[in-house]
Amino acid sequence: MPPTNTTPTKTESITHKQPSIHEAPQTLGVLDSIIQTVEQRISPVWPLKDYVAVNPYAGFAKQEFLATREYLRTLSDLEFFMPVDYYRQQFAAGELDRNDISAAVDELVADRVEGAERIDVNQVVTLLRQASTPSPTADAEFTHPANDNRTLFTLAEIIDADTDSDWCRSITSEISKQCASHYDDGQATWCSTSRDLPLFTAWRSEKLRDRTFEILGVSSFRKFVSALPHDGRAALSWLMNQLGLPTELWEDYLLCSALKMPGWSAWTRYQQREANHAGIENDDFIGLIAIRMAYEVAISKHLNFHVAWPSFANKHLKNRERAAHPSNHDLLRYALLKASEIAYRNRLLGDLGGQKSASLGEGSVDGQTSLDHSAESSPPLAQMVFCIDVRSERLRRHLEATSSAIETFGFAGFFGIPMEFVELGTNQGSPNVPALIQPQFRVHEEIDTVDTDQNSSFATKRLNLRFMRKAWKEFQSSAISMFAFVETTGLLCGWKLLARSLGWKPSLQHRFDGVAKEHRCELSPSIDNLPERGVTFEKQVDLAESILRGIGILHDFGRLVVFCGHGSEVQNNPLQAGLDCGACGGHSGEPNARFAAKLLNQPHIRQSLVQRGIEIPDDTQFVAALHNTTTDEISFFDDHLLPSSHFGDRQQLQSLATDATQRTRMERCRLLPGPDTNDVVRRSGDWSEVRPEWGLAGNAAFIAAPRQFTQSVSLDGRSFLHSYDYRNDRDFAVLEQIMTAPMVVANWINMQYYASTVDPIHFGSGNKTVHNVVGGFGILSGNGGDLMSGLPWQSVHDGKHYQHHPLRLLAVLAAPRDAITSVLEKHPNVAELISNGWIHLVAAKGHRFYRYTEQNTWEETTHNPTHPTAV
Repeated sequence: MPPTNTTPTKTESITHKQPSIHEAPQTLGVLDSIIQTVEQRISPVWPLKDYVAVNPYAGFAKQEFLATREYLRTLSDLEFFMPVDYYRQQFAAGELDRNDISAAVDELVADRVEGAERIDVNQVVTLLRQASTPSPTADAEFTHPANDNRTLFTLAEIIDADTDSDWCRSITSEISKQCASHYDDGQATWCSTSRDLPLFTAWRSEKLRDRTFEILGVSSFRKFVSALPHDGRAALSWLMNQLGLPTELWEDYLLCSALKMPGWSAWTRYQQREANHAGIENDDFIGLIAIRMAYEVAISKHLNFHVAWPSFANKHLKNRERAAHPSNHDLLRYALLKASEIAYRNRLLGDLGGQKSASLGEGSVDGQTSLDHSAESSPPLAQMVFCIDVRSERLRRHLEATSSAIETFGFAGFFGIPMEFVELGTNQGSPNVPALIQPQFRVHEEIDTVDTDQNSSFATKRLNLRFMRKAWKEFQSSAISMFAFVETTGLLCGWKLLARSLGWKPSLQHRFDGVAKEHRCELSPSIDNLPERGVTFEKQVDLAESILRGIGILHDFGRLVVFCGHGSEVQNNPLQAGLDCGACGGHSGEPNARFAAKLLNQPHIRQSLVQRGIEIPDDTQFVAALHNTTTDEISFFDDHLLPSSHFGDRQQLQSLATDATQRTRMERCRLLPGPDTNDVVRRSGDWSEVRPEWGLAGNAAFIAAPRQFTQSVSLDGRSFLHSYDYRNDRDFAVLEQIMTAPMVVANWINMQYYASTVDPIHFGSGNKTVHNVVGGFGILSGNGGDLMSGLPWQSVHDGKHYQHHPLRLLAVLAAPRDAITSVLEKHPNVAELISNGWIHLVAAKGHRFYRYTEQNTWEETTHNPTHPTAV
């Protein structure tokens, strides 16, 4: 229910003027333009099988961070800030001090944040010294204080406030049931007969027969539905006319409606996105808003409830003007966020700039040192290329500590291979690419030691096995046989349940269905027949060159160059894809790593690379591996393709990797308390474990620099690390690629964690223990409500303390400032993220750092090297 002090009174809300049901829609062209604007405000959410992190605020990147918060608070209850008590605890613990707050106020003034000159450090400290309030320890305890700044509500909210009813919940429940049925992806036994129709058309067709809302008290609901246009866009126009909304309220009211169900709004935007990529028109987002509005109009007609919208418009427009000038209290809370970011920035830059090594020392070009080995030094045993994922940082650090013969690099986890990966025996693949791009070619899986006929035989076995498994599942859940199944096999299933509860996990993975045990290690992506798939030999060489230049390995190759993708190993977690590789579209990075290694081991590819200035020694072998982020174990692949001359190197590397794994587990035990490191492994097989790993919780920085820049510093698993040496970057093409792709993806991840922490009510997904999979594509919290789109509470909080500290991403680039500026000028969409405060950008030169201000200028920033890196 809306806060009582901002909800219109009954006499204010009710008027006796109601538009005629036959009145023509107003200015359809204007409405279409407004609909398009509102659509762009809502970020899509991906299905569970491809679940990737998304910035829920991406549609507001053209607006300043604080201005967006103030605007959205006029029409919704969304929140951008942590409770003051969160910062009060940090201040008391010394993690945030007066100097940080003073610097924050100064930077807000320098960035010309509206009203910042009205506050000072003393006011912020006074706020922190006020009486504290208990912090939430569970998602159910997380509540937002009353939003006194809100002046626009949906019609259902207004009716609920005036009549002490709960129509909003009923509407959301009905919409959720409709969408779950309409978008079902194989979970339901009985599918909707209207699923091939657009969402609104399907809803209209089904509601002509559905008496649910009439049972709830809205008589003649089916008659009302029959009067609606068949098309969602036309229906929305008609319903807007019925409401009698003034034109100046249209955009805000539609956005207000969308944000009342952020999950389903995001899902229909995903449907729209996928359809657009396929060249198909899709209006499901419009249909969703129309459905909600249809329920509201039907209720208002039933209750003879009319709203004086002109009065609302006057009040709301005045409030919009006020929102352009944030209150002192909001500015103080913003200053606290900024101060916590400055505290982290000072610690990080202090550690980076205070290293004894000459990472960015004198005698280098613009503060850079060479990555070259001296002519006398022997080549390293292994150069291991990891995804930039923050979870790789710990393992990379411990690998380097085990042996000076190991070098590590950071690169996007899809390794520059823009492919759709098609498993053996299937026709449809998964996009193993970042969400920002589309796959450019298909790669099929095969057993590379057998002929085509044998591969076909294994594929047939796989299809038969999966068909039988599906049929057995349908038998278990069918309306007729389900009870008999439980009666006859319940005891056997009881033993299975007991075994799983004691930690046993199935040894046979579905990915090996139909494949004989002796051939499982040979099941891998094929590089055969690439020209037939549109990847000509020239394009293959382009791919190989792009990979090596993007990583920065152009000479001084090691005996082994390892592409180490990553994936997770968890049980009973519908959001597992969110723990896998985001750069691979929420899938394991194994196929990309194995494809890249095979590609660069081809002699003809290497010969062509020589002509492009990259000479790979004959004794260098490319190897694929996988970092299991849940257990931190590294698995190596395709040993059967490795020459015997490198067996010893491979065994030595495995031994060192095992040592690094154990060290990494010991470090992680501080965050996942347990008796010993074996508990880390136990969590991967425990189907009742709600915190098998912390994922990317704690992420705060993106660093693109040579490894020497960060090598001697513990970054505590909080930084995305991308290898970059600008001296090897012709025309700064790699810098441009880093700033427009990996840095933006890191911002998406950072903002998803940020939003799920500061506003779990709207952008989280509640408690894992009550998650229910809906339609095979999403989750609900309990048995109804809105689609959950963000991270569960257990992914950001350990039950006592926050494990994710919400800070906007700090991007540190070891590159010339004029080159960075040129990229920003060329890509306004990236520049907006920085100038509007969604990303903080710092350029490194030597031991000095320069902040890119929100006024698009550079200023040198000071830092304090004495604090620990972790918050």
